Amino acid sequence: MTVTVTTILFGLPKGRRRLRVDLALPASTLTVRELIAQKVAQEVAEVAAQQRPGLSGEYLDPEELIRAPSLDALAPGTVAEEIGRAQQAFAARAYMIVIDEQPIWDPDAVVTLVPQSRIEFIKILPLVGG
Repeated sequence: MTVTVTTILFGLPKGRRRLRVDLALPASTLTVRELIAQKVAQEVAEVAAQQRPGLSGEYLDPEELIRAPSLDALAPGTVAEEIGRAQQAFAARAYMIVIDEQPIWDPDAVVTLVPQSRIEFIKILPLVGG
């Protein structure tokens, strides 16, 4: 099954960034943790195959995002490293996931998706300055 995932980053120096990716899932029912792993694994593979310029970035450290000359310049580590970073960032509430307008915070929550499901990974960067 394939679903569309939208990643939205608010608070970047150049404004908001919105990316969409079609995500191939092995099943329609999975945990949020598995959803994160599938999304990150696909992104890392696509970057490695030069099918996309860079990661979406929702789980990256705010400093890393702000200091990068371009988000497309952020090279991923291994699939396992990036999945670990993404799952830790989600557990720390560094970004949120909204499915069909319902925020989900529990990585072990089981979700059932259909191709029309609206899936959003949202990160809001802290304001800089004072």
